[in-house]
Amino acid sequence: MSVTIKDVAKKAGVSISTVSKCINGGNVLEPKRTEILNAIEELNYKVNPIARGMKTKKTRTIGVLIPSLKDYYGISILTYVSQFMYEKNYSTIVCDYHMDGDMNNASEKIDFLLDYQVDGIIMQPIGVKPEDFTRIRKEKVPLVFVDIQDEDNYCDSVVIDNESITYEVIKHFIDNGHRNIALITGGSGIVTTDDRVAGYIRALQEGGMPFKPEYVYKESVNEESGYAGMKAFLELETPPTAVFAAGHDLMAGSLLYVADNNLSIPSDISFVGFENSELARIYNPKLTIGIQPMEKIAKAASDMLYERMTGTYLGVARKRKVDTIIEYGASVKKL
Repeated sequence: MSVTIKDVAKKAGVSISTVSKCINGGNVLEPKRTEILNAIEELNYKVNPIARGMKTKKTRTIGVLIPSLKDYYGISILTYVSQFMYEKNYSTIVCDYHMDGDMNNASEKIDFLLDYQVDGIIMQPIGVKPEDFTRIRKEKVPLVFVDIQDEDNYCDSVVIDNESITYEVIKHFIDNGHRNIALITGGSGIVTTDDRVAGYIRALQEGGMPFKPEYVYKESVNEESGYAGMKAFLELETPPTAVFAAGHDLMAGSLLYVADNNLSIPSDISFVGFENSELARIYNPKLTIGIQPMEKIAKAASDMLYERMTGTYLGVARKRKVDTIIEYGASVKKL
């Protein structure tokens, strides 16, 4: 015979309602909480999430929706979010939405998560249309954005200061004597891209240099774009002496082009990458890199979603901006 919540309550010497409160994340004071947890372990009690969801209207699951499971940013955020939410006794359902030009199936994946009755959603909303969020708003399911701010101020968001990190990288090039500086970033019309271009232009202006459109490559955030961007720059009549690839996959693609063409960093081209400090450290010479604190971003998003789901915060939409840093290597040549 399976163990019931009544058995746990009897073993711990508390009421059934106290046990229910404890396993559903409520605040149960010591020593009762420890006694309940010990009873659950000794009796090997298993919570039935379906039955609990029918009674409480809560499934203790969240959805994480990212554009691609191949993307370094998305998979890093997912890893940390799953860890943090597990510590809060929540399971995570992962969905990616495939993008094809202007079309994607984000709305279908949102419907899937809501049909499963997730208690909240964390999402990286690249290329997602406002109407895709209609059902989330209708059902009032808490939603937190990462990487991109909600311009409608409907939901909480966690972002980095993309303009500032790009400004600092370009200024680093300028301080080392570079005047022909290029930027590889994401697609046009995305806030992240716009902010990075703004930081790029601001640094050039302060350095007394003109903006040259041919030195900005805006296509996508995948490896192919990194490769194509570096190729396009180095085939120009006046190629840049320095390139900032503002994304992990863009960095990987750029470095692949450099390797395929027997070029050397920084002798032939100075280079700064983004996101993946592990790759930067093993590259020879060590790369200078802008680092997004993935763990801090995921922690902030998880905490805000948890506060929404538990009702501990019911106020206006919040925007948390997490600081980035530059980890200096030897990939920028002084001219």
